[in-house]
This record gives sequence, structure tokens and C-alpha cells, in this order.
Amino acid sequence: MIKLKIKYGNSQTVLRFPCTEKEMSAALGRIHAENITPLELYAAEVAFPEELSFLQDRFVDLDEVNFLAKRMYSFFGDEEYRFYEALKSEGFDTVPDLINLSFNLNRYPLIQDISDMGKIGREYLLAVNGCLPADDADDLKYAAFGRKLIQSGNGVFTEHGLFFVDEDTPFERVYDGQSFPPYVYEPMLCFLRAEYHGRTEYLYLPCEDEAIDKAFARLGAPTPDVVELSWEDHCIESEKWVERFKEIASEEGAYELNRLAAAVNSADMDMEKLWAVAEYAEAEDAGQLARLAKNIDCFTVIENAANYSDVGRYVVDHNDCYAVPPELEDYFDFSAFGAHIAEEYYGKFVGGNFIYNDTDTSLLDILYQDEPMTISGMQM
Repeated sequence: MIKLKIKYGNSQTVLRFPCTEKEMSAALGRIHAENITPLELYAAEVAFPEELSFLQDRFVDLDEVNFLAKRMYSFFGDEEYRFYEALKSEGFDTVPDLINLSFNLNRYPLIQDISDMGKIGREYLLAVNGCLPADDADDLKYAAFGRKLIQSGNGVFTEHGLFFVDEDTPFERVYDGQSFPPYVYEPMLCFLRAEYHGRTEYLYLPCEDEAIDKAFARLGAPTPDVVELSWEDHCIESEKWVERFKEIASEEGAYELNRLAAAVNSADMDMEKLWAVAEYAEAEDAGQLARLAKNIDCFTVIENAANYSDVGRYVVDHNDCYAVPPELEDYFDFSAFGAHIAEEYYGKFVGGNFIYNDTDTSLLDILYQDEPMTISGMQM
């Protein structure tokens, strides 16, 4: 976590990073800095961590600080110690430098246990290469390399261990001060590349619309429609949904795709049911798909229903209001009852299933609940 006291004019407030766009907007509102562009504000105090105290009494870009905090929040194992030792060793003193450093920690091995030469060699190579063969038990090789490291005199003893700079590993500047490099901080549904005039940004959906606003602003795009979107990756199991999402990205843009991603991004969302309901409702765009997702419990899908008799039997078996005593089943017209359900609740056979809505909210209300409805050209 990074904790700053930011100041604008005579007002100041505390902001903890990483934060959401809404949290950042609220903090800016408290100091009347809502319209500041770019978000470069005065850091009156660095409350935490003390290793970043050099940022105090200077202007910092809050979006850069937030990105850096996300990187630091995900540090694993000894990466935090390596980060701080590298910071001191290299003399980095700007947020862009720190962002780049967070992507180059393999250049800075830190050996915390120096009691065994083999362990020193293995830990060094593991830090630089990121992995070692699981079945490689040649301790003599690693011990020889460990002794070579110690004898080189290149290691620096620190409070966190023996610190090295691997000069054979180049320092890659992945952040140019304009476009943030790709980095997935939170679970996402889809990952898009946004490009305009040679600049690149990345969108991790679902996200707050403000995050898309800022990405397009960093690109210098005057309007969203001039930004070229391309598909990078996804966490969607259904290939037909992947294709649908891609179509929406291409035809409707990032904001509408984000709206749909937010609506379906829950562990209990049944995407197969949503697909069936979308066919039933003849959903036309991302907005209607999102509204169907939010109201998915309004719909009942009877799988593999071939006729009205199947429908009638399902409703009788699954709805206590229509229960038929076993001794009367031979006299009950399940087919006629199924036809009644279809007429009463706008039921349809779709894709081998029967779907109906038996709630008080009509399908039209669901599809157009955020929009004015028109009949014969007249707005209602």
C-alpha cells in the first residue's frame, strides 16, 4: 500500500493506493481538484512506505502512483525486499522509474540464506531466470556457481540478505511515461488492446467507465469511436460467447462491452442459460444482453422440451401451485396445460428448449427498462 497526503490549493486529503476510480474521484472532490488534467498533484506527505519518502514535497501523477501501488500490492515472496534494495542501488527517484523497476526484479537477486553455497547458486539463478528444472538435483553445479558469486565481490550485504545486480540481464523500460504496460491486477473477463495514432493502452473488463475514459485520454483520442480495439485474452469458457463479445467490441465499442461484462461477471452467472434467454428474447445489443443478465432469474428454461406435453409435465413437477395428485395424472391434459403456460407467460420453443417468464416483469420492460419505449412512432 502507498499512503499519500495530497494537496491542492489550501486543501489536502489522504489517499491510499491502490484505489478505485471512484475512491480517487472522491478524494479529488474533497480538495476541489475534480477537473485537474493530468492528475499531477502535490504530495505533501508520504505516510507509507517510508522507502518512498523521496516523493514527498513534489508533484506526482496519481494514476502512475495507483499503477505502481497495484504492482507493489502483488509482490510475492522476497520481491518487496528486492524492489527496495534495487531502488537504493540504482538511485531511482521518479514514479515512472519505479514502475519500470517493478517489471525488472529478475535483474536483482537477493539471497537471504547464505549458509549453503548450493542454495546461493540456485536462489540466484531462480531469481534471474524465474524457474529451474524441477528434476535438476546437481547441487555441485549450483555450489560451484554460488562460490563464484561470493568470490566475485559483487554481492552487497543488506538487512534483507546478500543483494546482487545481474549485469547480464538488461533493464527494460516497459513504461514510457504515456501508456501503461499490460498488467492484470484483478480478475477480469476480457482483456483488450486499445490503439490510436501509434499509442497503446490496455482495458481489463469489467472496470469502472472512468478507467476507460482515462485510457482513451492517455491515447489522445478525441472520441471513443476512433480508437481501434483488438482482443488480447479472456476468461470466458464458452467460445460462442467469446465471439459475441468480440462482435460487441467491434460494433458497439468498449463502453457497451464493459456494461455487459459487468452484468455477467459473477460466479453464479449461468452463461448457457443467458445464451438461451438471449435467443428467446431476440436481444439486439449489449445493453439488452446486460439487462437480461441482471434479470436472468425471471426466466425458466425447460431443457430438451420437445412439445407442450413436456412443458406441462415440467411445470406440474416443479411448481407447487400447479401440483396434480398422482391419482389424477392419467386424466390431466398436460399438453393443453403446456399450451396455456406458453400463452400466459409468453413461452417459446428455442434451440431445443422451452423458455418462459412467469414473473410480474414483462419481457419488454426488461429489454427496455433503461430506455423510453415507442409505439407507432410515439414515445411513451
